[in-house]
This record gives sequence, structure tokens and C-alpha cells, in this order.
Amino acid sequence: MKKYRLSDETRPYHWQHGETKGTATLRQIVAEHDFGDVKAGCRGGWIDDENALSHDGLCWIYNENSVVFEKAHICDNARLTQPCVISHGAHISEDSWVDGAHISHGARLCGNVTVQHSQVRGECQLSGNARILHESTIIAALGMTPDPEQILRIYDNATVSQSRVVHQAQIYGNALVSYAFIEHRAEVFDNAVLEGNEINNVWLCDCAKVYGQARLTAGLEEDAIPTLRYSSQVAENAVVEGNCVIKHHVLIGGHAWLRGGPILIDDRVVIQGRAKISGNVLIEHRIEITDDAVIASMEGEYIHLRGEKILNGQEHITRTPLLGAL
Repeated sequence: MKKYRLSDETRPYHWQHGETKGTATLRQIVAEHDFGDVKAGCRGGWIDDENALSHDGLCWIYNENSVVFEKAHICDNARLTQPCVISHGAHISEDSWVDGAHISHGARLCGNVTVQHSQVRGECQLSGNARILHESTIIAALGMTPDPEQILRIYDNATVSQSRVVHQAQIYGNALVSYAFIEHRAEVFDNAVLEGNEINNVWLCDCAKVYGQARLTAGLEEDAIPTLRYSSQVAENAVVEGNCVIKHHVLIGGHAWLRGGPILIDDRVVIQGRAKISGNVLIEHRIEITDDAVIASMEGEYIHLRGEKILNGQEHITRTPLLGAL
């Protein structure tokens, strides 16, 4: 039994993607009988043909200003509320909830996914209990990295808010991401937290990873942007705050704490234990910092550590050592 009919009235919907323009001819859905919380005679959104909205399940397009066209498909118990634009092969299924959002160009939503007031575009998969909230932008793009097959995925209980996630990034587990820019094949997972603000984002790119209980937090000062690049990782219970740039296979773990002022960590550095680093500091080239070591520049001072060495125990460095002192 069909649960809805298409109205006799039609309306054109003009769309544009880049330089490509088109017009879809849409007709409004009208419920034929009661199902779920929908009553017979209730009018919903507009679709270009009946393949856009399944007659099975409780799926429905609640808002009369929503449109679904260009081979997009809504099925199972998926719900569209507030004005939505769903197009170009997007597939929304199971118990997904899309609220005031744009979903297009092959994006697939399943499970109990929520997308509110955000945009999802390109060949990606959102699944599990993932949530995309508050003007977030998800733009999947293959071919941006050496891995031609990996698609962008956000799943499990991950939450993305007021952020931009692009290319082939992966966010999963119980990760919390807000005010962040995540690109290429970067990953955020486990219970990791990325916490930017209205002034500064957190930035992950290349093959960087943040996981465990790790936290990256932006500051409110100019350039207080935690940046993780080139296969670097922040893991376990490490905390990175403010103007910290971490790149080229750096590993930060344990209960290490970095507070930017600015800090640059580069080239296979390992920081773990309860190490603390703050102030204007440059650490590069195969240095290992562990235990309770502290590296803290005084105001107006600058510390530069370079070369293969291990700093451990309770060493406390407040200025650049003399050549050969370490």
C-alpha cells in the first residue's frame, strides 16, 4: 500500500553546483493514510519522483519547504524536519534525522545519525550515533591523498560541532570535535576532544591522529591554534593548549602537557610521562622528553633544543643550554 501520493501541482527548483546549473520539477507529497505521527491528508516536502521517498517504513519529509531530487533517496524510518535540501544521489536511511540541513553528492547516512543545520557533501558515510551539529561542513573528496579508496567516515558516538571536516578524514569512538578543521586522512577517535572557539580553530591535517583521552584546546589569544600535521600523534592523557605546532612524526602521550607561547615540535620528537612544556620553545630532531621533565621559557626568552638526546627525571630547563651541555 502506498503511504502517500504526489500532488497535481508542480514547482520548479533551480539548483547550482559550481558552474553546473539545473532545474528539477517537484511535486508535493500528501499522506494517504495514518502512519507513525503522520496523519492522512498531511502535506510534506517536495520530490521529483516516487523513488525519492520510500513507501515502506515511517520515513517522511515533514517540512513543506524541504526538497529531495536528483536521485536522492529517503527510506526506512529516516526523518527530515525543518527546511532541508537533499540531492544528487544522497542516501538517508534507518533512523537518521536530518534537520534544516543540506545533504548531497553521494553522502550516505544510516543508523541513528543526526545532522542539524549543517552541510554534508560528497562520497562519505555517517553512521552509528554520530552527530553533525551547529553549522558544520562535511565535504568528502577522493584523490586528495595517496589512498584512493578511503572515504570520509564519521561514526560510533562521535560528535562534530561548528567544524569543517573534509577529504578522507575519520572521526569515531566517543570523539568530541568543536570549532576544528580536519582534513586529508587525519583521525580523531576514542575519547579524544578537540575544542576550539569562535576566534581560533584546532587544525588537524595530513595523517595526524588524536586518540585516547587526549585533548587539544585553542586559546583566545591571536594564533592560539593547536596544529597537528604530518603523521604526528597526540594520545593517552596528553593535553595540548594554545599556540602549538606539532609536525613530522611527533608523538605526545602519557600525561604530557604543552601550553603554547608559541611552541614548535618537529621531526620525530617523543614527549611523554608527566613532561611539561610552555612558553616560546622549539624542540626538533629525535629528542625524547619523559618523566617529570619541564621545559619552560621565561617571559621574553626563547628555548631551542635540537639533536638526538633524552631528557628525563626532573630536569627543569628555562633557557637554551650551551652547546654540548646536554
